[in-house]
Amino acid sequence: MSGYWAVYCREMLLMQKKIGKLGYVFSAVMFPVIYLFAFGLGLGSRVEVSGGYVPFLTTGIVSLTVMLNSFQQTALSVSAGRLYFHTFQTVFLSPVPALQIVGGIVLAGITRGVLMGGLVYVVAWLAFAVPALSGIAVIAILLSAFFFAALGVALGLAIADPDDISLVNNFIITPMIFFCGSFFPVQNLPPALQTIVSVLPLSLANKLMRLPAWDSQAAGSTAILGLMGLGLLLWGARGLKNYSE
Repeated sequence: MSGYWAVYCREMLLMQKKIGKLGYVFSAVMFPVIYLFAFGLGLGSRVEVSGGYVPFLTTGIVSLTVMLNSFQQTALSVSAGRLYFHTFQTVFLSPVPALQIVGGIVLAGITRGVLMGGLVYVVAWLAFAVPALSGIAVIAILLSAFFFAALGVALGLAIADPDDISLVNNFIITPMIFFCGSFFPVQNLPPALQTIVSVLPLSLANKLMRLPAWDSQAAGSTAILGLMGLGLLLWGARGLKNYSE
C-alpha cells in the first residue's frame, strides 16, 4: 500500500467515527443550508441573475461548503493532533515520505469537502429542483477542495495554537464567503473591490462553477487554482519535512 493511501485511510477512519455522530454532519452543513433557504426563499424571486437566482445561489453555497469543510476540518485535525492530542506524531515518525503524508491528508480533506458540498447540493435539488451541476462545476469543486485542503495542512503545521485558525476564519475565510460571488455577482461590487476579489480562490471557483462551456477563461481559472493548490501542497510537505518539536 502506498504511503499516501495509508494516511488517507487513517484520516477516513477518523472521519467515519465522527460522521457516526449526528452533530458532525449537522454542524458541517447547517450554516450553508440556512443561507440557502434564507436567501433562496427571501430573495429568489426578487434578484435578476442570468439562469435564475436560486441556481446561482446554489453553486455559491456548494462552493463555500466545500471551502469550509476542506479547510477548517483539515487545519483543525492537523493542528489539534499535533499540539493537543499528539496523535500526529505517530504519522510524522512513520517511514512514509513527507509529501505522501501531506498528500494523504489533503486527499482526505478533498473527500470531506466534496461529500459535504454534495450533501448541500442534494438539499438544494430536493427543495428547489435546481439543475444538475456541469462537468466544469465538478472540476471547480475538486480543485477548490484541493486548494483549501492543502491550505489547511500548511496552516495546521505552521500555527502554534489551534485557536489561531479563528484568526484566519475572521480575516480571510469570512470575507471571501460574502465578497467572492457566493450570494451575488461580483460585478455588483465597486470596480476596485472587483479587482481584488477576482483573484481570490473562492471567486475563481465560483466563476468556474457557473461557466456554461469550457473556454480559455475556464482553462485559465483551472490552471491558477491547480497551481496554487500544488504550491500549498509542496509548502506543506516542506513544512512537515523540517518539522521539529
